[in-house]
Amino acid sequence: MASKKKGCIVLKKNNQLKVTYSHRNSELPLLGQKIVKWVRKAGPQAISEYFDKVQLVKEEEPMTAEQIESYKKYMPEQLWKDDLTWPEALAYTKNAVAPLKDEYPWMVDYAGFNGAWVNRYRYIIDLDENLFIVVRGGMELLCQPTDEFTSECVWFDKLSHCEIGRFPLDAIPEDWEEQCDNYWKNNIMIVAVDFRKNKAALESEWIQSFSKGGYNDADYDWEKIKFFYGQNDYNERFDDTKK
Repeated sequence: MASKKKGCIVLKKNNQLKVTYSHRNSELPLLGQKIVKWVRKAGPQAISEYFDKVQLVKEEEPMTAEQIESYKKYMPEQLWKDDLTWPEALAYTKNAVAPLKDEYPWMVDYAGFNGAWVNRYRYIIDLDENLFIVVRGGMELLCQPTDEFTSECVWFDKLSHCEIGRFPLDAIPEDWEEQCDNYWKNNIMIVAVDFRKNKAALESEWIQSFSKGGYNDADYDWEKIKFFYGQNDYNERFDDTKK
């Protein structure tokens, strides 16, 4: 099962949120960089004015003919259809920043997506506090350092969203992405270590006990238990199968 790269962009003004959805490619080097480029070029004042103008719509509302036609440029041509719905439009969007950059007059209201477990990246443009805030959540916090995880590791109830970066909105540093990534890797990320790669761990009930947390049925099945919780570089330090 592959972890998805879903995320959202949050515009905040007067303690009100207008949130748009990013279906794919929401990582820092992709969506994050596009957002920062937009913020730097447009500036907080223009984004604030856009906030006031943009109209929120519900995803279940039918798209008007004008909305369907005007959204065409944000989608791959082969996915275009005359009876497009808002969920389809969002799922097919190639670049979630493009409508914002164009000051597209409608935004599907995704405020309820903020805390969803599949919401891996949250980029907050806080116009009240003049801040750009980056929040990340995902299986790396809880399972393993890759974006591939087996059914034995799908512990949705253990997901946590963590702020990994906070910068002045009008002075986002050039190394903002590196700062966020370093904070994530060095201060937050907890991984699951494959104890089958280490002889001592295979024979240690104490080490194995760290896997038996009761988060799903697999935690109680020795044949399925594959991991115990460690920190970032444990897999490399622990692996004695290469010797």
